[in-house]
Amino acid sequence: MGTRIQITVNNGGDMQAKFVSRVMKAGENGVLVIPFMHKGVRVNFEGENIRIHMQVPDAEGNNWTFKNCRITTSRKDGLVYHKITSSVSTGIENRRGERRTYIWQPAVFNIDGMVDPLFTTLKDLSPSGFAFVIESRKRLPLQIGTGVTCKLNERDGNIIHIKGKIIRKEKMDQYMLYGCRGAEPNQEVVDYLKRLSGKKDENDNEQYMEK
Repeated sequence: MGTRIQITVNNGGDMQAKFVSRVMKAGENGVLVIPFMHKGVRVNFEGENIRIHMQVPDAEGNNWTFKNCRITTSRKDGLVYHKITSSVSTGIENRRGERRTYIWQPAVFNIDGMVDPLFTTLKDLSPSGFAFVIESRKRLPLQIGTGVTCKLNERDGNIIHIKGKIIRKEKMDQYMLYGCRGAEPNQEVVDYLKRLSGKKDENDNEQYMEK
């Protein structure tokens, strides 16, 4: 009880949102959490293409992802909760192990074995890695272990070079997602994420909603 969890909601395309809450009750049939809110309104998780993934930390500090969750509204003892259920009982370990910052902006990627740079979208970034997507229609499959250098342009014209290797890939409805582990510590990335953190944290919705 009290564990802080995060969910990522994707519409099957390029729209993604993140919400955080705390577990109030846990059982074999799922967990009850403080309702996820947006601008004071309880979020309704409905739609044909919606996919929901939940991230849960354990006592050792590892993050575990439970994919394709379902969220419904539940009332218990006069209070309103969101109930999260998953078709799997064991999560997948987050190989980067820390919070990822959602970026979703164009960037240039140099891929080992490719002569020309690749212009595509940087999905998210953390101190130890990054993820990017390529439109499925481009039919450009990349292999696990391939070296990648991301060139991220800041608004002031500064360019951050982020080196890594592909450690996972996942097929989405319109994209192929590639997750990369960073090749070396990068203080520029840490500083960049600190600057971003001052602009984003509106989703920390730890409000408790009564009926």
